[in-house]
Amino acid sequence: MSQVQSVERTFTILELLAQYPNGIRITELASEMDLAKSTVHRLLKTLSNRGYVQQTHNGHYQLGIQCLVLASSLLNDLDIRSLAKDSLELLAASSKEVVHLCIHDRQEVVYVDKVESNQTIRMYSQIGKRAYMHCTGVGKALLTGFKEQEIEQLITDKGLPVFTDTTITTKEKLLEELDMIKESGYAIDEQEHENGIRCIAAPIYDYSGKVVAAISIAGPIDRMTKERVNGELAVEIKKHSARISSKLGYVSN
Repeated sequence: MSQVQSVERTFTILELLAQYPNGIRITELASEMDLAKSTVHRLLKTLSNRGYVQQTHNGHYQLGIQCLVLASSLLNDLDIRSLAKDSLELLAASSKEVVHLCIHDRQEVVYVDKVESNQTIRMYSQIGKRAYMHCTGVGKALLTGFKEQEIEQLITDKGLPVFTDTTITTKEKLLEELDMIKESGYAIDEQEHENGIRCIAAPIYDYSGKVVAAISIAGPIDRMTKERVNGELAVEIKKHSARISSKLGYVSN
């Protein structure tokens, strides 16, 4: 057996075991790989010695703790800004509008990255700036990951202050809006934070399905028309939010 072939078979074993969280018998594993049981046993023994595979009480094989150690190390080192950077630049280039990357912290939106538009625009945002969640596209996208009691706590702690005539000011309206965002996959800030500015945003998910960030495209309403926002920009931002989520290990159902 060549070294390369051994490596390939080793990864195949790990990938197959990942599909059987409760474990699988060696005979079934050998059958799926179309290999002799003795060959699979040698590979399993090596993996077991290194902690990547373990046996259950009934003799089934499953992934070992060392796989979790490696995964945790990788996930801890993932930098959302680095992973999202190329998508932000591509969105800015294609839309010719300002693109943001945001996270939530202490019930507020925090702008952590921004790619400027090459067109003239005046906006509230800058890297490190904070904003309310209920009145921004990125904030509402992030809120789709909140439980209802967390939203109630947000309203108790932060309120729903009014910024424009279109700002959401009631819990009922906010929950209704969040349901629509979950259905469509994107959020719209309909001049809810700044008059004359329209924004479209989408959530970003990590490997566990948790909403950890959001990206947005924003610009003046004469360029960010409703037709454009709900058409080409909706397609683009959902594509890139899915792309970034995938880099974080998210697998959609």
